[in-house]
Amino acid sequence: SHICQCTQCRKHTGSLMAHLITVTPSQLRWLSESDDGRPSAAFKEFSSSKGVYRGFCSSCGCAFTWRSDATADEIEILIGTIDEKWLIGDRTKKVSSESLAEPGNFEKVLNADEGALGREICTPTGGQMFVRNSIKGATDVRLAGKRFVEVSQKKLEVPD
Repeated sequence: SHICQCTQCRKHTGSLMAHLITVTPSQLRWLSESDDGRPSAAFKEFSSSKGVYRGFCSSCGCAFTWRSDATADEIEILIGTIDEKWLIGDRTKKVSSESLAEPGNFEKVLNADEGALGREICTPTGGQMFVRNSIKGATDVRLAGKRFVEVSQKKLEVPD
């Protein structure tokens, strides 16, 4: 996964940093899909710049994807749209909110993470894009992966 701080990602997500994971179309399974395996009619895209498309749900307005004609074999999925069962497992079914408020319980539940892929999915080992847009004291944190002035394809890496 990786993080992007470009202006378009900020506007599309309403967040200072967009956290995305790259998948191939064959790795993606739409939960609401048509008979031909394509996303349901609620999934729409708009062209945010030449050859770049941002996907969203026309029913609820949720920002969902980013893709480019330059990398047609990849789709970027906004990690916050991945179902909770994949990010945190079934902890919400196993543990009540009241018990999480008891001393020591929250840490135990976080450390168990049964069935959760959140740690693997959410660690931005793919790097941070558009660090030139960092906000001092807020988004200039040093995370895993390389830092790029703009996009990784330009190879303009910020030295450590």
